[in-house]
Amino acid sequence: MVINKRFLLGATCALLALSAVPAWAEGEENEDGLVSQINENEPAVLFKVHNIKPIKNNEGKVTDCEFSATFFNRSNNNIDNALININWRDDAINNVIENEKQAALKKIQEEHYGEDTSMMPLPVSDTEKTTPVVLTASVRIPPLKPYRQVSLRSKISSDRCFLMMNDAGFKLESCSASSPDRTGVAVVAPGTTVCDNLFKFVSARDPEYYREFKKVAFNEEVKAKQSARKLEQQSLTELYDEAVTDLNKATDIIGQIR
Repeated sequence: MVINKRFLLGATCALLALSAVPAWAEGEENEDGLVSQINENEPAVLFKVHNIKPIKNNEGKVTDCEFSATFFNRSNNNIDNALININWRDDAINNVIENEKQAALKKIQEEHYGEDTSMMPLPVSDTEKTTPVVLTASVRIPPLKPYRQVSLRSKISSDRCFLMMNDAGFKLESCSASSPDRTGVAVVAPGTTVCDNLFKFVSARDPEYYREFKKVAFNEEVKAKQSARKLEQQSLTELYDEAVTDLNKATDIIGQIR
């Protein structure tokens, strides 16, 4: 009688512990809400800018920015003769330039009050003469075969290295893509149109940025983890059902003993 009561108590504790598992498994299913904006179903040449290092001169002033650019060809095309310009816009400098122009224009209107100033040349900002609004890095990419990756180290002259952590635009100055046709002969698509559609910039806000680029994309990896968790949850649910069955059997036995 005492042994059966202990068995019943142990089975009940196990049942309570298992009953909490499915809720825990479901709570972790969304991978902390991280979802990459890169569509893993589309062929692409993914690239990112990272390992940015400001270089100072003898006076301690930043004069250059060293950086790495990594390109991963996640397509069936061979990429050749690619030269890409990566651009970062400095909105703060742009605002300064605009304010200087407006102030200069107002001064001209005050000095020529009552006169027609529409034919006068627009004022030029002093900041615009010395500081470009757009920071540009030109990177020449070596021949890149399908599902191959390359990292390049480069440098540009600028004291605004912090801009390179922001989202970037880009323009391909040259590029050609070729892929084998049904006979195995390479078909070349000259120009940058095909390449423009392939190249995708990965920003620091995308979880894909913090991984080594792989054939398996971030979203696919998340789905695989979610599937594994569902299988784990299913296994735990089966254990839960078995515990309920054992508990019912134990209850029947105790009832018969009584």
